[in-house]
Amino acid sequence: MIDVQNGLNQAARFDDVVKDINRRIDQYRSAQRALLFVQDCDEDLVYGSSSWQFAPTLARQSGDRVLGKYHSDVFFETGLDVLLKHAGVQTIEVCGLQTEYCIDTAFRVGHDYGYQMQIVHGLHTTFDTLTLSAAQMLKHHEHIWDGSFGRVLSAQ
Repeated sequence: MIDVQNGLNQAARFDDVVKDINRRIDQYRSAQRALLFVQDCDEDLVYGSSSWQFAPTLARQSGDRVLGKYHSDVFFETGLDVLLKHAGVQTIEVCGLQTEYCIDTAFRVGHDYGYQMQIVHGLHTTFDTLTLSAAQMLKHHEHIWDGSFGRVLSAQ
């Protein structure tokens, strides 16, 4: 789960996306699969601030692993690649925010590092921009990712 934080809660369909992410978290917990919650820190998501906190509706538990980052690339200076390789992870499923920044970067960099990347359709979101609506952005990125950098899984 990447950057599901208070400071991004005005993104398109944020509450619905968090609910859907929570359903996926429940599926992972039931299957005893590993979860990682990624928390960004930047000028808008200042460490320790309310905006930096995870969304209160996100189904995170106190013992869940959290990885901090300060760059749109979750692999950049975080030790994530070493952690995953040490654990024998070959497939990474991402979800969260923002589609065109941290999610897209994770998908592409993870692919470049040799991981099988996947995302469930619609389990990411962003904001409307001057050139594309959030819905257009999601559709565009899923089209690019699927088959080129990984797989877009059907929503369940």
